[in-house]
Amino acid sequence: MGVKGLESFVRENRTSLTKTIILPSVDQSGTSIDGTNRIPIIVDAWGIIFKLYLDSLPWTSGGEYLRYYKLVKKLVKGWRKVGLEPTFVFDGAGPPEKHLTTLSRAAEKLLACQLFYTTSVASRSSPSFARGGKVVLPFFASQAFTFALHRLGVKTHFVPGGEADAICVSMAEKVGGYVFGRDSDFIILIGRTERVRGYVPIDMMNWIEGPQSPNPSNGTGKYVPPAFRNGQPSETFQPVHNGRRQASQPYKNTNRQSSMIPSSTLQNPSLVLTFIPPQALRHRLRIPSTHLPLFASLCGTDYTPPHIIQRFFEPGLTMFQRIEKAARILREQLFSPTSSSSSKIGYVTNPADQVVELVKRVIKKLIIYPFDTEQDLDDTVNIIIEAALQYQLPSVEECCSTYPFCGELDPMLGCQTPISLGDARLPNHTKERMTGKEAYSAAQRDGLVGTIVHGWLYPDRMYQWQVLEDVSGPCLKASNGAREIRRKAWEIADQGLGGLRFPMRDIVDVEDDKNPELEEHDINQEEKELQDLLGIPKTEVEAQNEVTSLVQAEQPLTRTEPIREMIEYLRQGSTAKIISSPLILPPIPPLTEEKLPICQTPLEDRLRIYLQALHSDFPSIRSLPVSLQPLVSLIRFCVIDSLERSGKYGQNKWKRDEVYAVLRAGVGTYTMWKRELLSENNQNISQNLNGEEEGGGEGKENLYPMLENRNCNLIAQLKSSLSDIHILAQSLLLLPNISKSNSNQIIDKEGEIGLTHIIPFFFFNGINLHKLLLKQEPDFKSGWKWKEEEEEKLFKICWNSLIDNLDEKFIVGLNYITLPLIADSIKSKSENDVIDLIEEDLNGNLKNNNKKKKNKNKRKSSFILNQPSGRFGVLEGLID
Repeated sequence: MGVKGLESFVRENRTSLTKTIILPSVDQSGTSIDGTNRIPIIVDAWGIIFKLYLDSLPWTSGGEYLRYYKLVKKLVKGWRKVGLEPTFVFDGAGPPEKHLTTLSRAAEKLLACQLFYTTSVASRSSPSFARGGKVVLPFFASQAFTFALHRLGVKTHFVPGGEADAICVSMAEKVGGYVFGRDSDFIILIGRTERVRGYVPIDMMNWIEGPQSPNPSNGTGKYVPPAFRNGQPSETFQPVHNGRRQASQPYKNTNRQSSMIPSSTLQNPSLVLTFIPPQALRHRLRIPSTHLPLFASLCGTDYTPPHIIQRFFEPGLTMFQRIEKAARILREQLFSPTSSSSSKIGYVTNPADQVVELVKRVIKKLIIYPFDTEQDLDDTVNIIIEAALQYQLPSVEECCSTYPFCGELDPMLGCQTPISLGDARLPNHTKERMTGKEAYSAAQRDGLVGTIVHGWLYPDRMYQWQVLEDVSGPCLKASNGAREIRRKAWEIADQGLGGLRFPMRDIVDVEDDKNPELEEHDINQEEKELQDLLGIPKTEVEAQNEVTSLVQAEQPLTRTEPIREMIEYLRQGSTAKIISSPLILPPIPPLTEEKLPICQTPLEDRLRIYLQALHSDFPSIRSLPVSLQPLVSLIRFCVIDSLERSGKYGQNKWKRDEVYAVLRAGVGTYTMWKRELLSENNQNISQNLNGEEEGGGEGKENLYPMLENRNCNLIAQLKSSLSDIHILAQSLLLLPNISKSNSNQIIDKEGEIGLTHIIPFFFFNGINLHKLLLKQEPDFKSGWKWKEEEEEKLFKICWNSLIDNLDEKFIVGLNYITLPLIADSIKSKSENDVIDLIEEDLNGNLKNNNKKKKNKNKRKSSFILNQPSGRFGVLEGLID
């Protein structure tokens, strides 16, 4: 990502290319609510999303969204405390020029999955596993990030198509602020700006202890070191333990924290910003700002094929040397006497031809061996020029092709043409009702339907998000159930948007019921009759050419029609190869003026369609609180879909204790989110920024669970299904109504917090889910609580709804006793009583199977004799 080698070049020339400022904490009492008194910063969101998550949380657990949500809040509050007001800009659908780059990055994620499942359980359970290499970011990290921004009232802008880099620079130019990001492309883009203060690489941000009163005494009259001013030693001082960790022991939390977040040990945090001024690079390389995009394309970007760049540089050159070579040759060709004399003589007069001639001269000097043909050279010149054009800043003088998803209501960067600013684009308070496309665009202004916008723009390039699945097994995205969910979602979106932008093809209309020979005979007969009527002699008729026939045969009509296929890029079978797979959509009947598209029907109807697609349209599920329906329907869908993929031996079927653990984890995580939202609205509850909000999250005593294969596969199926169901919720516009910080919605006693269909991360916590699947109770320091009056009550109604109309064909051991169900009844019993309880349950179940009674009694006896002593040791083999 970015210009190859430029980041290393900046590090080695940090003294000459960068400047540093220190932002101390400011008095918040004099700051306006809208942030007009703060320094504006435009942030490339995806760079922050990746770094903040990977610096602080384990990516292998499946997703720690609540902890990530708290980290985002602390990040924004920390920036605001030093006088910065961020605006986050998000990338849109990848442009066609980056198709090969996108596929190569998807292949790297498959290699990360392959490495994970081929590594031992003890090694991969480390929270720092493969942190420096390729990772698979949890799917809903960006959604949790956006949700936190909305709760804090932070401004956001969602680019419909393409990268956000140029948009960030344009916005920073308008407001005169800094650009925060993690992409060296920004160094090139700011080169031609005038009001941008500079580009701040997020890797060069640090928090330090700011100025304070001399000799701080903490009220005791004695000097107290900074690490001990909280009344206890800082968490940065860790005791040293000799010896190595046993392989069978889980990993302890290491309290990791991103450098972007101020440490809780700082009393007066100050932010150190190292930024690159707009003119720094062009002064260092002595290249005009207008030629920086050409310089970047010569060094190599995401838009230049790697095989071309390999022809430019010797294999032994370092990245620093490559940058110097490209800059030197470009500088020589720009300012050499030969180039000046050529333009004066008049060999090349057209400005476009001058650019082509310049690029051709540079490439000839840059390559290490010549091209085979002149055509190869011309093709390379065109590729380099096209790559340089990607650095052109966007213009708002003309309405873009993505209207109305271009943020047309954004006064800062929306379309400024009369079409965009006219009455046609106003919201529904000036019209009878919004169209389906306007409803989707309104939702996308909050970043809630990004996948739908991608499908609308590029239905022929739908990249499926990779989950942490075993690549030696079948692709989870390719199952029939998952494909039907996506097909249903795109049918609804196609209807609501008035048609996706499918590629077109020509169709020749030929009537099958006509006989060509009979048609020719009829034409000849009609020709003769017409000749007799006009009195034309036969001799003249015979002399006429066929093309002068009085009656011409009807030519076949051609028309164009869309290719109604979503081209999805999935993993092929049990391999680590990505292929294209068409998802055919049926034709959609035209809508009448009286009939609304499905996305605009009443909410009750849309919820029914959602449940029907997930095999969950039953009265017991419809009677659940609407906020819990996505959890129950998700688990039901996974259980039913696993049955279809179970094969001859049923190896993929879910067990009762697994379903029980997943539902219990979902309900517990849901109540954790509910308590967090309640605490935000309650001003009397102090905001604790320590503990789990920092990278460690659960204290030093917390142990990361062991990541067993079976549990990882179950979680991968949950995440894969959840990503498909998320598209369905987007198409149905099942939008949450608590995403704003000023929401006054009351959370009632039944746990109702509104629609959670587009924010299903409310039910997912990877570490807690792994622990419950291992039959371990999550640590209470993580915020986990399980009370009879709340969590247990919600769990019981969800469990009864989940197993409605399901039997042991879907869930293995559904009618058998399991550890979670008898845990409460054995707390007060002795070991002998527990064994009697187990024997009684087993004997009751064995009466229904006389053929295997003898073998099962033998197995039961050996089970009791061979089990170790202890209450849970006796129960361990029962679930198997």
